[in-house]
Amino acid sequence: MKKGLLILLVLLMCVTSVFGFASCAKTETVYFTIGTAGTAGALYPMGVAMAQTITDHVEGFAATGESTAASIANIKGLKDGSFGWAISQTEVASLAYYGKGGYEGNAVPELRALFSTIYNYLQVFTLEGKGINTFEDFKGKTIGVGAAGSGGAMMAEVLLDCYDMTLDDVHAQYMSESDAVAALKDGKIDGFICTHPLNSAALTELVTSANAKMINIDNDKFYETIPAYTKFTVPAGTYEGIDYDVVTPKARIIMLTTKDAFTEEQIYEMVKAIWENREEWAGCAKSVSEQVILETALQEIDIPLHKGAIRYFEEIGLTVPENLIAPND
Repeated sequence: MKKGLLILLVLLMCVTSVFGFASCAKTETVYFTIGTAGTAGALYPMGVAMAQTITDHVEGFAATGESTAASIANIKGLKDGSFGWAISQTEVASLAYYGKGGYEGNAVPELRALFSTIYNYLQVFTLEGKGINTFEDFKGKTIGVGAAGSGGAMMAEVLLDCYDMTLDDVHAQYMSESDAVAALKDGKIDGFICTHPLNSAALTELVTSANAKMINIDNDKFYETIPAYTKFTVPAGTYEGIDYDVVTPKARIIMLTTKDAFTEEQIYEMVKAIWENREEWAGCAKSVSEQVILETALQEIDIPLHKGAIRYFEEIGLTVPENLIAPND
């Protein structure tokens, strides 16, 4: 009798051990959010599509894309853990990482880049007939400067300063690009500054429904102040009705995470899934299809890459510049 009870006890312990191990080995799904930008541009659909690719191809992870006020809000979200990944203008990410500009005394050294995405163009629009021919003509006028808390609003302030103006000199109004388009057409503002891809949905709507005008940004002081931007000539005819060349600043949008949000292996698997399944997200917008390519995935980044991303890019034969490798990771 005692021998039978002993055998039964041993069997129960074995079963408990097996099922306990299976329970421990079971992988729970990790949910995270990718911070994007406003819904009027290419970044929101890109983030949503990339999130779906991660969900479909990386076991144990489910991601979603969320519309945000973009760079500054996204970096805040990365810092406080609200976002796992997020996009940012490369110059804003650089300021945050190194603790410069608006981030002086409040650096975010835990930021890590993943890869470059689309180009970002700082564009200035008004309407014909308003007597505004140069950026200086905006003094005393009312203009949109981007959504509050966005990288675009930060760059608008820098741009104004380079032309010896402040936000008060232009009666600055914080609003998204789509809201700025509506306000300009309704006569509520005299122009707006935006950081958007060329021919984004909001800007295309403006030029096809109003007599729009683009303003040159060729002030060398701005490019010296924010070296992440380079001068780019928007060719005549890029926008309907704008039949002249326009000089405007161009930089990159980069995808970010933080040093410890995910392990090296996790980021490696996610970045690998993104690039090995490019066809699933590249068609979300023309600018994404044309500009988010492996050949330029490491270009125009000014902060270190996550070590999981480094592992993937080196594995496929890309040379990772030394300045993108954090010495202590």
